[in-house]
Amino acid sequence: MKTRKIEISHKTVIFTVAFLLALAFFWQIRSILVLIFVGFVLMEAVNPVVRQLEKIKIPRVFAILIVYLLIIAAVSFAIAGIIPILIEQTAGLINSLPQIIQNVKIFSENTIDLSSQFKILETIPSNIAKIAVSLASNIFSGLIIFVITFYLLLEKNNFPKYGDNFFGEKGKIKFLRIMNNIESSLGSWVNAQLLLMLIIGLLSYVGYLILGLKYALPLAIIAGLLEAIPNIGPIVTTVIAGLFALTISPLTAIFTVIFGVLVQQLENNFIVPKIMRSTVGLNPLVTILLIITGSQLAGIVGALLAIPLFLTIQAVVKGLSKESE
Repeated sequence: MKTRKIEISHKTVIFTVAFLLALAFFWQIRSILVLIFVGFVLMEAVNPVVRQLEKIKIPRVFAILIVYLLIIAAVSFAIAGIIPILIEQTAGLINSLPQIIQNVKIFSENTIDLSSQFKILETIPSNIAKIAVSLASNIFSGLIIFVITFYLLLEKNNFPKYGDNFFGEKGKIKFLRIMNNIESSLGSWVNAQLLLMLIIGLLSYVGYLILGLKYALPLAIIAGLLEAIPNIGPIVTTVIAGLFALTISPLTAIFTVIFGVLVQQLENNFIVPKIMRSTVGLNPLVTILLIITGSQLAGIVGALLAIPLFLTIQAVVKGLSKESE
């Protein structure tokens, strides 16, 4: 039996080493790549509005600043409307909490006796410090994303020139086609997410009012915001609402949890698939699988970015396919 001699050229070795080094490098800067990708998603989502402002003879840099100011104003007005209610209702909760703890009984046991069993309260100071550091880090990351988005929007009109420089005349056509596909897909996805947040927020507000929760508005706002986090957000919302309902009565808490489960089932099986199919064109099964896969690979961030990443890859594949020629 003859032995076969396998020869590996030095070019193959160099390419393999270079490829592995590149993978290691990108892995080390993965957090930066995530920030850039989020900025790219926001750029593609906001660019249609900026383009409309440019059509009425507003310079691009001022159009971008106008959009940013509108976003900041919307967030400021929302916070200005929420904070007084939050302060008033939170103060009411704190004032009534001692009496509630004395009166509420769970499974025939006084909650004061039960509270002594929650050793997790001992870790509150350290947890507050961790939350503060995490919050500061997230705010800093948000500012970086806004800066990246600003400069991407500023350079958006130069993309054809960059495509020509990097890919040549023929490659530029495909590059621009891909960018147009990405803008259309991601813009539709952002609109779908905003619509979902609005629907869940309104639905939660009506439900909490019917259930008699005193903190219906802040809880509904939390429900709408947490809708941006697939699967996990609705669960967290239900838990928070259930805890607030517990201050009224155990029965109200049970009904609140049941309502939260019903909303989650309605969201997962009807609202999200319907909106994603009509606006983005994704099959409901694909949507669910993407979210689950993203959450398994990268937690909450993975669940958030799974669909836009898939849409970006899909747009690239369509732009490179022969059918799109």
